[in-house]
Amino acid sequence: MIFDQSLIQQILDLWRSKDEDEPSDPDVEKIRLIMETVFLASLKREEDRSLRLSVTLAPPEFFPAETRAGEHVVLHFASPQPFTVDGLVKLSPAFDPGTTALAVRPSVSGDDPLEIWGAIFTTHRGGNRFDPLPLRLSPPDVLTISSMQPGSLSVFRAGNIIARFNAGRFFEPTPTPFTSSLMGWSLLKTIKEHHGFKRFGTHYWRVYRDLIDRMLIEVNHRGHGGTIIWFDEERSPDALRWIVPKHHLRRGPEAASLVEHLCALELQREDGGTSPSSITADNCARAVEEGILECKRQLVEHVELLAQLTHVDGALILNDELKPLSFGSMLVAPAWRGKTIYGPDNAAYPSIQVDLAHYGTRHNSAVHFVGKATGSVAFVISQDGPISGLTLKDDETVYWWPDCLSKLWVV
Repeated sequence: MIFDQSLIQQILDLWRSKDEDEPSDPDVEKIRLIMETVFLASLKREEDRSLRLSVTLAPPEFFPAETRAGEHVVLHFASPQPFTVDGLVKLSPAFDPGTTALAVRPSVSGDDPLEIWGAIFTTHRGGNRFDPLPLRLSPPDVLTISSMQPGSLSVFRAGNIIARFNAGRFFEPTPTPFTSSLMGWSLLKTIKEHHGFKRFGTHYWRVYRDLIDRMLIEVNHRGHGGTIIWFDEERSPDALRWIVPKHHLRRGPEAASLVEHLCALELQREDGGTSPSSITADNCARAVEEGILECKRQLVEHVELLAQLTHVDGALILNDELKPLSFGSMLVAPAWRGKTIYGPDNAAYPSIQVDLAHYGTRHNSAVHFVGKATGSVAFVISQDGPISGLTLKDDETVYWWPDCLSKLWVV
């Protein structure tokens, strides 16, 4: 038995906390079986790549017999497949766990407790400001267990994460790091000095924040490990002392002016134009919409460029205008001697010390850097897993968010 009764009970309690009136709960033993099977499958490798998979506990009768526009796409296998580690190893490479979960139910034949009867496709496209299509199809209100890296599990109710299991530790979900915590403030202190923020206030901040979100999504999709360092050259003038660039950039594009331009266009769209002529007003509105789409296209291409730069071993260094200063860089800050805790640290989410000995050079060098460069933020990308976020809380503490791409952030 890998997961004991108390951990399964915690998950069940968290499930119930999302809807106290829910008439039925997932069966405890089925939760355990799915968690343990997905956990063991995540430790396997197929063609020298770690397996990434999602499994949903949902019977086929939960979905309509015929799929109509706007409904979940369901693949129903002609013959149920065994819900075993080997069965998951064979099937999971055919499905993107970010959009599709293998669907299991109690076995009809009775030979095994559960069987795989099909797959359910959902999508979060349209959940980000820069998604090209206004489409969003959230997962159904069922239990889903997902693994994006070996030995790591995320537990979802519909599209909301309710628990994580990573590096032998169990975590309840924490608030999004950019909207309600110190990491957001680390960025916002600098962003408030931008010309765009002084013109458009928090609207500028939200667009800027969503652009970083899109950048991290692009990085994650590429499946290559790396580090991104964000810092304000004025607030942290000594930060460059702790960076040894391999590829230094004399010139490069920045995104802050485009973010400001997008805010101006969106405000113009909200105002609805001022032309007295309906024909001219229609033309003006069309021009504004075209301008917004073009501006978003340029911003997406900008973060795609930044994401690709992380493929070179070393850190990508960005200033607060999201301009690349160097890539393939080494971080050489002195060793951090203070505490490193999982953020946030409050009554609801008490601090848990991070054991840096369990992590490699990439994570450790990022901790050392943010501990030395006040106001900086580091994003550490695992090749087969989440993106960690790091920033300095005070002179004695570095905050560490285990996963900046939690669905709590993007949903």
